[in-house]
Amino acid sequence: MTLLIRLAAVLILLVLTVIALGFYKFNIAGDDLYIKENDMVRPLAPFEEGARSVMMRLFSLDTGHSFKITLPDSNSAVTLTGFNKEPSLAVGAYQDKEIRGEVLLDYLRLTPLNLPGNTGTTQFVAPFAVTTQGTGVFWYLGMFRLDDRSGSITHLDSQYLGDRVVIQAISPDIPFDPPHRITISLRTLAPEQPMATTPGQETERTFYVTRDTIEVSASR
Repeated sequence: MTLLIRLAAVLILLVLTVIALGFYKFNIAGDDLYIKENDMVRPLAPFEEGARSVMMRLFSLDTGHSFKITLPDSNSAVTLTGFNKEPSLAVGAYQDKEIRGEVLLDYLRLTPLNLPGNTGTTQFVAPFAVTTQGTGVFWYLGMFRLDDRSGSITHLDSQYLGDRVVIQAISPDIPFDPPHRITISLRTLAPEQPMATTPGQETERTFYVTRDTIEVSASR
């Protein structure tokens, strides 16, 4: 009887040893998934979740590609990483040398363009604003191409719309035949209107679009 008790004790000890070794090995392997920073331990993120949420909301795409907007006055690309609640804008922060600010995309006015030669891609225009440390909010019309297969987005071209304008509508011609023309309805500040007030002067801007460019109508 004593021998059986001893054998049972040895077996239990062996089982506990195997469990302990497995737990230790798991922890060592798990250490490869974390990095230390300022004595803090945080998991490595394979992709920024904010940028992923932008692609999911705008295009229903779960992709490793992000929506990047090129600053019109430089070659810096700004990644959209989140949303404003009111107004509905996708937002990304940037720092270009000594200048800091935000890029704001009015995604509710994202307008597809049925241009020829876009098999496998979706071309669209959308207004976006660039802010700096100053008081200006500079709006542009951007043109982009989405690769339907990979989910990557290319920023093709931009045209300046104005400072602190209110964009009301983007209207492609119907039918959308060459020369492919779109009209932007917006409100701007009147010549004598204070800068702090809401723009009240209604106007329209007309552009011609190709597969790679946006051109002002006066150039045609």
